[in-house]
Amino acid sequence: MSEEKIIVATNLEDFDEVDVIEVLVTPGDLVEANQSIVTLESDKAMMEFPTSDTGIVKSINVSVGDKIRQGDALLVLEIENNQTAAITEEEALQEVIASKQVPKEYDEIHSEAKHVSLEKNINIDSAYASPAVRKYASELGVDLEQVAGSAESGRILKKDIQSHVQQRVSKNGGEHIYRQYTLPDFSEFGETEEIPLNKLRQLSAKHLHHSWDVAPHVTQFDDADITELELARKQLTESVKSEGVKLTLLPFIMKAMVKCLQEYPDFNSSINNDISGLIHKKYYHIGIAVDTPRGLVVPVIRDVDQKKIRELAKALIDVSSRARDNKLTPKDMQGGCMTITSLGGIGGKHFTPIINFPEVAILGVSRSYKHLVRNEQEIVERLMLPMSLTYDHRAIDGVAGVKFTTSLKNRLSDIWTLMI
Repeated sequence: MSEEKIIVATNLEDFDEVDVIEVLVTPGDLVEANQSIVTLESDKAMMEFPTSDTGIVKSINVSVGDKIRQGDALLVLEIENNQTAAITEEEALQEVIASKQVPKEYDEIHSEAKHVSLEKNINIDSAYASPAVRKYASELGVDLEQVAGSAESGRILKKDIQSHVQQRVSKNGGEHIYRQYTLPDFSEFGETEEIPLNKLRQLSAKHLHHSWDVAPHVTQFDDADITELELARKQLTESVKSEGVKLTLLPFIMKAMVKCLQEYPDFNSSINNDISGLIHKKYYHIGIAVDTPRGLVVPVIRDVDQKKIRELAKALIDVSSRARDNKLTPKDMQGGCMTITSLGGIGGKHFTPIINFPEVAILGVSRSYKHLVRNEQEIVERLMLPMSLTYDHRAIDGVAGVKFTTSLKNRLSDIWTLMI
């Protein structure tokens, strides 16, 4: 027998309300006691909220972006009664077959080998696993047919996939999608101190690792002549100073990028789940990497194609301020088409930014520098902007990458193309 139990938010007495920034389970998942089910964020910190019981997720009562309080319902679990008799291997197999997770023809095979382990003798075409576990396996490149499930009825859990990966790593000499390693004891060489990463940096590290694993990265470098653009920017700065607007190069770069995305729509896309096509986006939302005391965040400026330079400058001031004050909402960081990360205020010339997956490209810009060039009659000094374009080679080839950077630098070099 089983019963349903509502899992509610607890230990939130100190907060009026908190934001749900991540839902970690989906209906049908088997969760274990103390397993995290949602990530919450207050104006002071982020936290993962665990379930108090083991069971199957029947329904979820919250979504990303919701605000919750103490006692609010998070999800409903189906919990097995402890009095339930243990099911036999035969009953477990029939349950799996009945749920259509195993091909029906396997019923005949099993009738001839009832006393043999299911794991060793069955090539399961459709493994017994929840959608979330299937997605996790897909992200790691793991064939579920090769994974032994440890839960009731042979259900595959995330920990089973992790164990399978570790075994493959050991068998293959350490080469796999995740490289396992054991650090030396550094204290043998001198004094050490381990500094924990805050939750934001941990999430960023996992996201970057995933992006690097999934997408084959290629980086194209070029420099744009922004001499005229910089003169125009300084002139426009005076006209918006009374509005309290600081006009940087970023709004101009954003406008130029959108025109390039319109010219080369493959850059304004995401590759679909089975890598059989590209999902072209008909909107132009640009992510801007912002450095904060807590770590790097990427708020999104929406409908850049419909905004003027002055409006973009104001939007950048707004999201940057809210990012540093930890006031961004999850919605503020969703829906980006392509990201810009700028190190111009710090230094450097070129670098290789990591794609903000599932986007297929990211533009890095560095500090501008003066460069002597020869025109038809004389040597003149020009202001150059270093650009680093990283793209997903599954979606974009090298020729397209060069065309994009060439178009971008030409647009930045001609101020009038940004005004029409």
